Amino acid sequence: MNLKRAIGGFLLSFVFLVVFMYMFSGIRWVLVHPLNGQDGGVALGDISGGLQNVSAQDMTQDNIKPADETEVVAESAISVESNLSGSRKVIFNKFSDKKLPIASLTKLMTAIIVLDNYNLSDTITVSEVADAQDPMKEDVELGDSMPVESFLDLMLVRSSNKSAYALSELIGEKEFVALMNQKSEEIGLKNTFFVDPTGLSSENISTARELEMLAEYILKNYPKIADISKVKEFYVPYFGSVENTDELLGQLPNVVFSKTGFTIEANGCLLLVLNNPENSDYLINIILGADDRFLEMQKLISCTGVICK
Repeated sequence: MNLKRAIGGFLLSFVFLVVFMYMFSGIRWVLVHPLNGQDGGVALGDISGGLQNVSAQDMTQDNIKPADETEVVAESAISVESNLSGSRKVIFNKFSDKKLPIASLTKLMTAIIVLDNYNLSDTITVSEVADAQDPMKEDVELGDSMPVESFLDLMLVRSSNKSAYALSELIGEKEFVALMNQKSEEIGLKNTFFVDPTGLSSENISTARELEMLAEYILKNYPKIADISKVKEFYVPYFGSVENTDELLGQLPNVVFSKTGFTIEANGCLLLVLNNPENSDYLINIILGADDRFLEMQKLISCTGVICK
C-alpha cells in the first residue's frame, strides 16, 4: 500500500512539473513575442514593452540633445552672439558671474591703456625688473630696445610678460595699473580688478560675463588689438617672426579675436571671437579655469549650435 502511494505521489508530482513548465514557457512566449503588431499580448507584456520603449526614447534624446554646461569642463564659460549694436543673445552660460583669476587675459586691458596713452613709435628698453618677469619661449631680453608697437605685438601674440611689464614702466607700473582699474570702471566692469599688467598675479580677477563685455568693447573701440591677436604667425618689427599662443588659430574659420591665458592658479583661460558669415554677427566665447582650454573652447563652440562656415 505504501509503495502504491509512493508511485502515485511521484506520478502526480511529475505531471504537476510538466504542466508548470508548459505554463511558464507560454507566459515567456507571450511576453517576448508581439501579438497583432503590439508590444505584448497581455497586460504584463504591455508593461514590459512600455518600459523598453521609454528606455530607447531616453537614449535617443540623450544622443541628440544639445550639449549642456556639464560637458564643458571649465570653472566658468560663456558664449554670446552680438552685432555690437545692441542685439545680444547669450547662447551658453556656465557660472559666468563667478569671479576668477584671468591670467594673461589681463593683457587685453594692458593693451587698451597702451593705445590710450602711448605713442606707438616711442622706444622703450627692457629693464632688469621687466626682464625678471616670467619668460615665454620667444621673448625679449634685458637691454632690448624697440618701439612700443613691437612690445604690444609680442604681448598680444606671444603673451610676453616681459613686454607687458616693460610697457607699464613707461609711465610707472603703479600708475599704469591704476589706469587699468579706472578704465575697467568706465566700461562698467564691476567685478574686474587688476594688480599688475601681466596677469601673473592671481589677484587679477574678472568674470566670464565681464570679459565678454570687454571683448565687445575692444571690437568696437580698439580693433587694432583684435587684428593683432588673430594672426597665427606674426612678424614683429625689430624682433622677428613669432607664433601665436592660440593653438586653434588655423584650425577654426573666421576667427577675428583671440587671447590665451594660463597660470597655475587660474589654470587655462581663453577668449575666442568668431564671425558668423550667415549674419555678420560676432560669436564671443570665454573659457576660464580649464585643464585643456583649447579642447573646452572647441566643445563650447560646438555647444552653441552656431555653424561658422
